[in-house]
Amino acid sequence: MSLRLFLLFCILTGLSSLRWNSLDAMDAVYLRGKLLTQKEEVTLSEIAKLPGGIKDRVVLRNIKEPILLRPDDLRQILPEIAVSGKETLILPLNSELDPEDLQESLSQEIAKLPETKSEDFRITYLDGERLVPSKGVDLKWAGLPQVLHAGQIVASLDFYYEHRKVHTQRIKFKVEKKTSALFANKEIPKGQKLKASDLEERIVYMEDTFTDGLSNADIGSTALKDIQTGELLRKKQFRFLYDVQRGGDVNLVYTKGNLVIKAKTKALSSGNIGESVEVSSHSKEGKLMARVVEKGTVLLEN
Repeated sequence: MSLRLFLLFCILTGLSSLRWNSLDAMDAVYLRGKLLTQKEEVTLSEIAKLPGGIKDRVVLRNIKEPILLRPDDLRQILPEIAVSGKETLILPLNSELDPEDLQESLSQEIAKLPETKSEDFRITYLDGERLVPSKGVDLKWAGLPQVLHAGQIVASLDFYYEHRKVHTQRIKFKVEKKTSALFANKEIPKGQKLKASDLEERIVYMEDTFTDGLSNADIGSTALKDIQTGELLRKKQFRFLYDVQRGGDVNLVYTKGNLVIKAKTKALSSGNIGESVEVSSHSKEGKLMARVVEKGTVLLEN
């Protein structure tokens, strides 16, 4: 009987102890993991969850650099309050990065990418948080693509405190790639053929991937619209137009003495007046060579 009473006493004592510990935990403030602030003073509610009955108050003033606050640290400040939780890191955002410094820093980071030269790209800050602690943290770029393209990117700026990453800010940049392109050095009216003297080559930075620029191979093509002086030249603005167009209907003319034979056929290649083109025929070979004599008309020569 005495053994049973002893075991019952132990169980009741343990339950009572658990109950009081539970009540103590309910009355304790619980530390939050992190606080980013632009103020120089911090209140208790900003760094901890407060149970009912705990009055908010200022706990730290004149914050100039990051502070790692653990339960024992807070108990020294407020000995009358029970504290639970692991820790809270206070990061004062008391310095603002200059956009030009961000651009220069990211350009240097881009230069580290394989097969990438920083001078091939121009970086421009667009948007994103620039407030950081003035000291006490290391800032490192992350999240950059292995191959950089023209357009926009969002780069991650990581905060490191005591060799561990504690925060990330994402910043948007415009990326322009250096490229060679042809521009009009004079007005080119619609319908005029492109001449070499109409072109001026420039080295420019472009945000869009530029794949449809003109080249010297496009000299002789016809402008489909009016082109202004200084305008960037693209393939969609020009097209090679021929007196006889491949795939189009043509009049085939054959003469011998006073005999003139005319027929309709299809052009198998393109050409201008004086040039030879291929046209379809009902012969065994299926095609004939003829000379363009006027728009839409070819002459079959002996």
